[in-house]
Amino acid sequence: MKPSDPNENAGGTPSPSSPEAELRELCNRLLDGEFSPEDRERLEALVLGSADLRCLYVEIMHQHASLRQNASRLGDVPLSDVLQTFPDLEPTGKIIRFPHWIGAIAAALVLGFAIWWFVPRPTEKPLATLVETNGARWDNSSLPTVPGSHLKAGRLRLESGVARLVFQSGAEVSLEGPAELELQGPNTCFLHSGALTAHVPQQAHGFTVATTNARLIDHGTDFGISADPNGRGQVQVLKGEVELRHDHSGEVRRLATHESAAITPDRFTEAKNADGEPDRYAFLRKDSALHPSTLTLTTAGGTGDAAYVVSPNSPIHFSDTLLLVKNAPTKGYRRKAYLRFDLTPLRDRHVAEAALTLNFEATGFGYASLTDECTFAVYGVTDDSQDNWSAETLTWENAPAFSPDAGTVDTTKAAKLGTFTTPRGVVSGSFSIEGQALANFLNTDANRRATLIVVRETSETGNSAAVHGFAGNHHPTLAPPTLKLTLAEH
Repeated sequence: MKPSDPNENAGGTPSPSSPEAELRELCNRLLDGEFSPEDRERLEALVLGSADLRCLYVEIMHQHASLRQNASRLGDVPLSDVLQTFPDLEPTGKIIRFPHWIGAIAAALVLGFAIWWFVPRPTEKPLATLVETNGARWDNSSLPTVPGSHLKAGRLRLESGVARLVFQSGAEVSLEGPAELELQGPNTCFLHSGALTAHVPQQAHGFTVATTNARLIDHGTDFGISADPNGRGQVQVLKGEVELRHDHSGEVRRLATHESAAITPDRFTEAKNADGEPDRYAFLRKDSALHPSTLTLTTAGGTGDAAYVVSPNSPIHFSDTLLLVKNAPTKGYRRKAYLRFDLTPLRDRHVAEAALTLNFEATGFGYASLTDECTFAVYGVTDDSQDNWSAETLTWENAPAFSPDAGTVDTTKAAKLGTFTTPRGVVSGSFSIEGQALANFLNTDANRRATLIVVRETSETGNSAAVHGFAGNHHPTLAPPTLKLTLAEH
C-alpha cells in the first residue's frame, strides 16, 4: 500500500503546511493589502523556485484580475441574473501546464506588477477643500479648481472672482482674484499676491497666513489680508485678535478688532482704516502716486509724431490712418515708418523694462495669400540732431538715418533694437518688441525725444504681395504706436 503524502489530504487539497497552500495564503495577503516585506521575499522565493508554483501563481492572479474586471462590468446587475448565465461547474483539480521558461517569465512579470499594484502606497492627505466659487476665472493653477475638489499642497492662481475653501483645521478662507495662494499645511498657507478674508473657528486657532515678509497668526478672528510679490501688504482685523511677526525686523505686533497695520519690507507701520471700508491696497496707491512703477507713452502724446515715407516714383497707394511698410525689389513703392516719443514724463526715472507695440491692420494693397512670413526690424536713432522731423515735411531722402535700401537704415546714425515676425499671410494683429536694448536706448536719450524706425527686412519675392500697415496717430479705432515702460524703484 502506498504511504500517504503528508502534503496532501484525502481530497487532494494542499494541506496548510504545503508550498501550494502557503502560496495561496501569500497571494491572499497581497490582494487584501496586508502584504509585508517578509511576505514579498517569501513569495518571490516560492514562485521563482518552482515551475509548478509559478504556473499556480499566474493562474491565481489571472483569476483575480478576471473577477475584478467582470465585477466592474456587471455593475448593479442582480445576482440571480448573473448566476443564470453560468452553468454548474465542477472543479477539475488540474493545474494548467506551460513550458517552464514561459511560466518563469510570466510569473516574474505578473509578480512585479501585482506587488506594485496591490501593495498600499502612502497617499498625500488633502489640506483643504474648494467649497464654492463665484465668477471665478483661473490661471495656470497646480491644483484642481472644480468646487468640491480636495486640495493637496500646491498653488491656486485666481485671475478674477472669489473662491472659498475650508482647511482641514476648519479655517475658512475666501480668496479674491487676482490672487495667488499656496497651500502648505492643514492650517497654513502663503499669500503670494492678492487678498483674502478668513474666518477662524475655535478649533483652528493658530491658523497662519505667510507673506513675503511677514506671518499672520490667528488667535480666534475674522480678518482680511492683502499682499504683493514685493513683500508689501496690509492687515485688517474684522473681529478678534491676530499676531503679526515680521521676518526681517523680528517685530511682533498684536492687532484687535478694527485695528490695521501695513507690511513693508523693513517693518510694520500704522494703517488708516475707515470704518466699514478697509483700504486693502492703500500701500500700492500711495506708492504708485509718488513713484509710478509703470508708464505708457504713445506717439500721439506731447511732442510725439508718426509718419511713413515712400520711395520716389510711387504715385499711388497712400493712407491717412495707417503707417505703411514694404520692402520691394524695385525702387518704387518702398516704405518705412518713423515714430517719435516724448520722454519728458520719465523725468529722472530709470527704465528697467520696455516694450513697443504696433497694431497692424490690412491695408487693402496687395494679396495677403501671396505674402510670405516677414521679419520687421526696429531701429533707434542715436543722432539726437535728427529728432526734429515733422510728419508734414518728412520725405524718403530727408528722413533720419536715411538709407536707399528699404530693409535697413544708416547704422552709423541708428542702432538696431529688436525684431518681430508676422506669419505667412497675416497682415493684422498686435506685434511687439521688448528687451534691454530698447530700455537702454531710452535711458541714454539726451534730448528726451526718441525716434524709432520700423522697416521690413523681408523683401517681396514676387508681384502683388501685401503692403503691411499699422495704426498711426489718426486711426479711428486702433491705438497708436505705444511704449509700455516698467520703471526702476527709487
